[in-house]
Amino acid sequence: MLLLAAGEGVRLDNGTPKAFVELCGVPILRRAAQAASDADLVDALVVAVPAGLEARADEVLHELGKPVTVVAGGSTRQASAAAALVLAPDAEAVAVHDAARALCPSTLFDVCLRELDDCEAVCPGVPVADTIKELLEDEITRTLDRTRLAAAQTPQTFRTEVYRRAHEAAAREGVDATDDAALVERLGVTVRVVPGDLGNLKITTEQDLAIAEALLRR
Repeated sequence: MLLLAAGEGVRLDNGTPKAFVELCGVPILRRAAQAASDADLVDALVVAVPAGLEARADEVLHELGKPVTVVAGGSTRQASAAAALVLAPDAEAVAVHDAARALCPSTLFDVCLRELDDCEAVCPGVPVADTIKELLEDEITRTLDRTRLAAAQTPQTFRTEVYRRAHEAAAREGVDATDDAALVERLGVTVRVVPGDLGNLKITTEQDLAIAEALLRR
């Protein structure tokens, strides 16, 4: 299990790296890691955090319940994932999750990992509620059929050999993606979509944090 928590959280404007911002009194990193640790099919976690904050992360993740290894992340999400992957050399499958999705239910990790029994890559997705417009500068060029669209979530799961090849290809070709499934798609590998969770929002702004707190209190 690769947990990515190396983002600076600039858009959150909190003055604290996002992983250590508290959500109802508990750091976002701890909530996300606990959800992963509670999943039946997650054996261990490799957590990528901002360089220099490894010791702080160790404290936050103390007595999690599953083995945890903390590594310094890179300057991009993809670089952080690559750094974490190095520390999971023997895993047959990996789940890659954004710590910013701190409300992800543990069951979603198990669903996505179990789906790998007969495919190579899995991405949870939720239906798109809004009508999506394709733009050229400030003009609409077409309206997309939202029945064919899904908003991608994490955890995304992969056969490790496929995920490793995807990173190697991206590094060779200078590709930097914000989504792990997109890296695997570039190999021509089919990514299976399973139902995500509407509560599995990504905490990016102060508004997202307020919504997450309201969901927890409910």
